[in-house]
Amino acid sequence: MNKNNKAFILGSYHCCYSFTAKEMPSMGETVMGYRFKMSGGAKGHGQMLAAALAGAKVSGIMRVGDDEYGHLCIKDFERAGIDCTHVKIDKDHATGAAGVMLNERGENIIIVVPGANAQITARDIDDAKPMIRGCSVAGFQFENNFDAIEYAIKEAHALGVETMVDPAPVVEFDEELYRYITYMKPNEHEASLLSGIQVSDYETAVRAGRILLDKGVNKAVVITMGGSGAVLVERNGEKVFPCAPVPVRDTTSAGDTFAGAFVAGLASGMELSEAVIHAVCIAACAVKRGPQESIFEFFPKEEELETMKENYRKIL
Repeated sequence: MNKNNKAFILGSYHCCYSFTAKEMPSMGETVMGYRFKMSGGAKGHGQMLAAALAGAKVSGIMRVGDDEYGHLCIKDFERAGIDCTHVKIDKDHATGAAGVMLNERGENIIIVVPGANAQITARDIDDAKPMIRGCSVAGFQFENNFDAIEYAIKEAHALGVETMVDPAPVVEFDEELYRYITYMKPNEHEASLLSGIQVSDYETAVRAGRILLDKGVNKAVVITMGGSGAVLVERNGEKVFPCAPVPVRDTTSAGDTFAGAFVAGLASGMELSEAVIHAVCIAACAVKRGPQESIFEFFPKEEELETMKENYRKIL
């Protein structure tokens, strides 16, 4: 289909409480931390903002509570130029919440309570069908009511819209769903769970990607591997994309930034490899950010991004 630079994303949003310590605590252990931050965000929120700031015309579905963080989310979207027609305030359920623990290497573990995110239903998807139909790519993650997610993926596919799925957090689902997925972007942990292959290096990432293609993913699997970069696996080959050489300070939003930038690249008509380069370079700006920087502050300007991409191509 013709690419019109329009992307739809099924969103999610939480109030986030982040704790940083030298090392993660073990079960039953208490450790002293040295940084605490309260902010708003989630996979769907980060992906929508990244896609919009990366140049796509973004719309989506989301539910937030009628509280401080819910209204903050809508302000973020308005600032980024996102169409909020189907971003609803739920007066009966609070905005979702997430607890994030980070160590000094920037590695993280996250617990999510979905809150209003879980209230999205098939009716919300039906109401947004005219919007979805007008997009080139639709992006999804698994932080919402999964029945609605599954329905939305199938409906987008039926409307002729390419689908990009970030399968996080991993949940059990009918494997029939794979055939409605155009692109899948798991990280190494998610790829391991979905494929049954322990992903620890590029070779095992390729094997896992091939299994997911065999399960039905239509065109490509992109497995992100933290500091090792990403692996693109297509039916006719694979390619390794090393991490852009930047200092790593915080990996919390890197995967969501990558996913949103990848959606934007696809929506603009970039070739797959170029869309991955686009995403790798933008995600690199996320991991080198300071602890208090928002996506609006770390996101690269167009000229800076083009220079980053030009330099990155030299190391491929």
